[in-house]
Amino acid sequence: MITQPTYVLAFDFGGTKLAAGLVDISSGSISNLIRLPAPAEEGADACLQAMVKAGNTILQTCVIPRGNIQGIGISFGGIISDDRHTVVKSMHVKDWNNFPLPDRITDHFGIPAFMENDGNAAALGEWAFGAGRDTRDMLYVQISTGVGAGLVLSGKLYRGQGMAGEFGHVTVDPDGPPCACGKTGCIESLVSGWALKKYTLEAYQNADTGSPLYRLGSANPTQIDARLLIQAYQEGDVAAASIIDRGFNALGMGICNAVSLLDPQMVVLGGGVTRNWDALVPAVEECLQRFLMPGSRQRVRLAHSILDGSETLLGAAMLTTDFARP
Repeated sequence: MITQPTYVLAFDFGGTKLAAGLVDISSGSISNLIRLPAPAEEGADACLQAMVKAGNTILQTCVIPRGNIQGIGISFGGIISDDRHTVVKSMHVKDWNNFPLPDRITDHFGIPAFMENDGNAAALGEWAFGAGRDTRDMLYVQISTGVGAGLVLSGKLYRGQGMAGEFGHVTVDPDGPPCACGKTGCIESLVSGWALKKYTLEAYQNADTGSPLYRLGSANPTQIDARLLIQAYQEGDVAAASIIDRGFNALGMGICNAVSLLDPQMVVLGGGVTRNWDALVPAVEECLQRFLMPGSRQRVRLAHSILDGSETLLGAAMLTTDFARP
């Protein structure tokens, strides 16, 4: 691994949030961190301008000379081209179609930029600096606005032809709800942040006025989201438990299928939806016990990300190194 201080400007373009920071990839430290809401309703250009402004602020305020910054790493929450030079599509923000994001970033900052989808970037960060640090074969699953994943196999990020790791769009219920991708019954349609928010709003509108879900939601109906759902679930709300059980059983079944196919040493779960780990992990572990072959159950470890949301920026920074090369 890299032992000398090596600085990279890292950008994370999410569906609802943006983040930027200066990463020292020799240590995994992040400085000058900026997080802000993504202006998703305004579209791609507004998100780009917000990120450029954040990057300018970092370069103006950091103590590292601009000439010492080795590159720019970009994590993007959506589908990117096989050569990683173009955004193909975002499921959650308009106008990203066929957008040459790395070139636009390079043109503005005059520093070479490298791009990867968010699942792969987060997997790389978790493998290099987090729970997967001592593994050679790891599956990372990120549950935030959407559901993504990344694979590190034999110590290398695995891309297939370019779209490996689209775990969120694995079908687990052919008759299930519609997904943002156009299919039905995807893992993302059952357990992503946007899906859990949708089902929580529906349940709240039909909730008994004495239920935890109604009490929590009525305090501020505009703040109903996955976090409120999990809080209601922890307080024993029946409707919330039904949504959680369905979503995390779907997640668990998807993980079982991936483990049976890939035989990783570790599966790491990250992303904002997983932050209430103690409340949510029993449903996933139950699936592993029910649906994995006995031999596989003994070979794989289930872990929570130890990087508290920074794995995506760290992985984006690693895109500038040989570890991320095909």
